[in-house]
Amino acid sequence: MMLTDNEIRDALKAGGLGITPFEERCLQSASYDFRVGDQAFLSGTDSIIEVANKGLVIIEPGEFAVLATRETVKCSAQYAAQIGLDSKYARQGLVLLSGPQIDPGFTGVLVVRVTNLAPRRITLMYEAPFLTVQFFRLTHAVAKPYSGSRQGQTGLGPADVEELTHPDSPTLGGMVKSLSALATDVSDLKTAVKWMAWAVPVIVAIGMAVVGLVVGLK
Repeated sequence: MMLTDNEIRDALKAGGLGITPFEERCLQSASYDFRVGDQAFLSGTDSIIEVANKGLVIIEPGEFAVLATRETVKCSAQYAAQIGLDSKYARQGLVLLSGPQIDPGFTGVLVVRVTNLAPRRITLMYEAPFLTVQFFRLTHAVAKPYSGSRQGQTGLGPADVEELTHPDSPTLGGMVKSLSALATDVSDLKTAVKWMAWAVPVIVAIGMAVVGLVVGLK
């Protein structure tokens, strides 16, 4: 059963759910908006960005980003949640690549991966709502609550950035830039061909005229 705003409040009070820090303005009619947190990592870089200090994250076209949420979430064994990207950023061309579910028993910040498929950069401000989370109360508590490697995570870890920093792995951003450069080269080549198509007949005509003149003088 998906929870409404009042049911989310009740679950928070009862301890079945936890959202820290909780902001009333982020509570929607049947979901909660999670915000851009303290850390991020961008493909093509070599260090984690301290978003809280910088104030924003800029994702270039074709670039991947790993983002941590401002909030820590807790789901008891009888609650689960689904994650979706805020429609504001989805309309701009941002795509969520992470798994869609928060498992029963999970506690920690959310770490998600996104990519920018738009032809222009997308800016995420610190503490801007960017994820929509819907909570569900299960009929019965699960027998095996989540206990994986993500349990209790407080931010980005080595595993979150390893794939984006692998030297042999081309990034989408790099491929987009390469294709852009190739398109420019093709455009320049087309311009050169057009110029030659006009210039060659003129040069041939001038050559024939010179030959005719030389023959006439003889």
